[in-house]
Amino acid sequence: MLQVSCFEDVDLHKKYNFITYLLAYINIKHPGGGFNLDGKIKATNFVQKKDEEHTKPDLAAKPVMKLPTAESFGLTEAKEERLSQIIAEINSRTGRAYDNDVAVKAMLQIRDILMKSERLKTSAKNNTVKDFEFSYFDDIDDALIEGLSQNQDFFSLLLSNDEIKKQVLGIFTEEIYKSLRNA
Repeated sequence: MLQVSCFEDVDLHKKYNFITYLLAYINIKHPGGGFNLDGKIKATNFVQKKDEEHTKPDLAAKPVMKLPTAESFGLTEAKEERLSQIIAEINSRTGRAYDNDVAVKAMLQIRDILMKSERLKTSAKNNTVKDFEFSYFDDIDDALIEGLSQNQDFFSLLLSNDEIKKQVLGIFTEEIYKSLRNA
């Protein structure tokens, strides 16, 4: 617009010039490991004007940030104990050796899938607990299939792509190392 009209915008003109110079050095069709543009681009003849100044004298430095944490599992001790008993019973009946912690987390994943179900939300709003159970037990198979397909797809992706596997699971290296070393 700057070149075909009498429209004047200094900031837009700066951005246009920057992009023009930048595109001369970057081949977009073949991205690589990065670009070193030191000394290759110069922007001259620009003046920055100071319009306003906002000051707030009572600012206090707060260099420590509290990072958000993941939600807790939300299981009471009684529910966790009951799930442990169910898993132990399943192990004894089937001759399997499912790890209690892994099985509980899998059940929590299914719970989260069920919690996101619009059909169950509607059913919960419009029914009593007894009537809701019909919808709930009807949707469990769908949630199990969805959880299985999500895990299978995600695990397959991790198994087939070393870069993504290292990126995703590399996050836990130090934590697992420290935990196992101190055990």
